[in-house]
Amino acid sequence: MRTRADTTARTVELDLESAMLRVTDHIGVFYRGDAERDAFVVPLVGAAVAAGCGVIYVCDRSTPRQVVEQLAGGEPDVAEAVARDQVRIVASDEVYLAGGRFDPERTVGFYTDGLARSARDGYPVTCVIGEMSWSLRGCPGTERLIEYEALYAEEFDAVTAITLCLYDLEQTRGEQLYDLLRLHDRVVLNGIEMRSPHVDPALLLPGRGSRA
Repeated sequence: MRTRADTTARTVELDLESAMLRVTDHIGVFYRGDAERDAFVVPLVGAAVAAGCGVIYVCDRSTPRQVVEQLAGGEPDVAEAVARDQVRIVASDEVYLAGGRFDPERTVGFYTDGLARSARDGYPVTCVIGEMSWSLRGCPGTERLIEYEALYAEEFDAVTAITLCLYDLEQTRGEQLYDLLRLHDRVVLNGIEMRSPHVDPALLLPGRGSRA
């Protein structure tokens, strides 16, 4: 794993085993089970911390405390980064399902505020990681998931963030997967980074569908 970063110029590259991540990336990560998720996320957070990035990680299937313990077990510097608020771990119920309902605009507002907070704290580049399994629990508003993904891609197309949406294939419906592949021009699938085979440029801002 290699990390190249110049946060003053807001250019960051996180070279992981399965993906090269750069500022403004919005990538769909598809995996099977918690172990495969953690094999990707733990080194990702470690690389982001080493690069001087802020991290916002919204977890769903584990509590924030459990996630901190998992991350710190694999990346010792993470515990210190959590203590100084470089890494923020937040439960999905506080973000996506606040008040028992999913609202795309409110969720985008949470991330807007989070990126501004990271910048104020001295982290001009932020790595946003969101577990998306909450979307299958049938809470009101979750039918607007695809609308949210499109709105997020539009709102954060040019901001200094690296965004990863985590989807467990064991919990994702087939028709939902197809729509998600249309909205993420790059994906990590079975540990391999690739361009989405079904990306629909009409759903992305001009230029996103053809970006390297």
